Amino acid sequence: MNRFDAVVVGGGHNGLVTAAYLGRAGLSVAVLESRPGLGGPCGAYEFLPGRSLSFTNSPGSLNPAVVRELRLAEYGLRFVRADPTVVQQFDGECFLGWRDQSLVDRQLDAFAPGEAGRYRGLISALERLGASLGVSLDEPPPALGELRERLTDPDELKLFTAVFEGSLSGLLAEHLRSDQAKALLALLALNAQLVSPSAPGTAIGLMMRPFALAATAGTDSGGAAERVALRGSTGLPVGSMSAIIDALEGCCRHYGVQIRTGTAVERILYDAAGARGVVTSTGEELTADRVVAAVNPVHLFRDLLDDGAMGAPVRKAVTGTEMRGSAFKLVLEVDSLPAYAGLPDGVDPDQVRACQFRVGSSLGRIEESIAGALSGRPAEHPLMWGLIPTLTSPGLTPGNTHLISVNAWHAPYRPHDGEWDGRRTEEFGRRCIDELSQLMPGIADRIVDYRLMNPVDIESELGLVESNITHGDMLPENLFGSRPHPALAGYRTPLAGFYLTGGGTWPGGYVTGTPGRNAATAILRDLSDKQRRQA
Repeated sequence: MNRFDAVVVGGGHNGLVTAAYLGRAGLSVAVLESRPGLGGPCGAYEFLPGRSLSFTNSPGSLNPAVVRELRLAEYGLRFVRADPTVVQQFDGECFLGWRDQSLVDRQLDAFAPGEAGRYRGLISALERLGASLGVSLDEPPPALGELRERLTDPDELKLFTAVFEGSLSGLLAEHLRSDQAKALLALLALNAQLVSPSAPGTAIGLMMRPFALAATAGTDSGGAAERVALRGSTGLPVGSMSAIIDALEGCCRHYGVQIRTGTAVERILYDAAGARGVVTSTGEELTADRVVAAVNPVHLFRDLLDDGAMGAPVRKAVTGTEMRGSAFKLVLEVDSLPAYAGLPDGVDPDQVRACQFRVGSSLGRIEESIAGALSGRPAEHPLMWGLIPTLTSPGLTPGNTHLISVNAWHAPYRPHDGEWDGRRTEEFGRRCIDELSQLMPGIADRIVDYRLMNPVDIESELGLVESNITHGDMLPENLFGSRPHPALAGYRTPLAGFYLTGGGTWPGGYVTGTPGRNAATAILRDLSDKQRRQA
């Protein structure tokens, strides 16, 4: 039977979250995924023969409500709580992001006297601003122009201007003294963004946690442990990040959701009354009064919709969105793990190796890396986030080897002097390994196998348009009341029964599950309203 209450296009984590909530509510649901496996960059991918793990590394933003409401623990999702949560090297010495804030403060003050107080002061000010703005990650946000009107305190108005209109570099320079503390927050704020820290609006990345904290104020999830800005991750899934997808798939199947992989959607069906279903690449039609697109909006409006669906101006505006992706992937299999250089005395090296590592030593180096990539030049000193997932998920390799999973940034999708070929890919991969060796001396000599994926490979294999993991820039003008377009910013669209979710909607990319949950909420509210009107 090809008749459903809802069809979800795209089996990434947000598509699965939406499907699970709709299935739980009693709707008949189908999920169609073009790739052989579910989850996109969060799903299992065989990087090396017999070695599968996810592209993405950190679940630090995974919405606790999704885990709790969908009871994902019942479907096998378990977490290992790392402490420290992150390690980052500066001038040969390692900074450790302990969960104990006093241990973090000692390191900050070693960078510059009084730096811990300044750092905590900035974080607290951002949290107060988040509370005053009243923005919820669980509801479509107001338009950018409305936000300032919510503030009356002069200090908060000044901070609002610095965050939403000024630059990340300017904000950090005003509040911090040490280059190390600035780099810690810069990597957190920018992550995968190919946007210079000196550009307007780049400090907005520091507001996502304050918004989340404001929404959970007074609840168990708003406790002190969750307020550590450098926590990096609330936990590492046992089995790598793909364990999240496995649990979501189990939940969906429990509620009767029909999941089809290897099923590409060719176009969205609609008529004057609204969405009517989809047509697959094989010509099969699936009909439904509700269609949910959980794919990159550029791909959706360029390839699956025509001008008649929502008008040519909307379609042109969305398809014209710049992706500016720059992700590059390394997976290294090593016969043994090196000691990290620069660890403090008395620290257990195995404990540190089990957490996330970040490579990016200064704000100036970050600026230089991004500036080069914006001009089409792969970074000389790539910024990297990585994990050794075999330490918390034994069994990812059949023997005693380990996997090092690294996400590198600022490898432009379109190099200025040619295409990504084997030589260019190997050259950038070697550059990444050289940078990594500053933290892990001798790592190159321990490699027994490896896999490199350039931006074009990532687009082809994982479906990330132009290798952009967030489905577009996450700047104020791209987030508030306009993601991916003002007419589409609330998960609903002008086409009745047609909804959007995924990283291209509020509150943006990363593995949160929040867009999926929010889209399901909108659909179920509309269904309830319709039933009331008909009663």
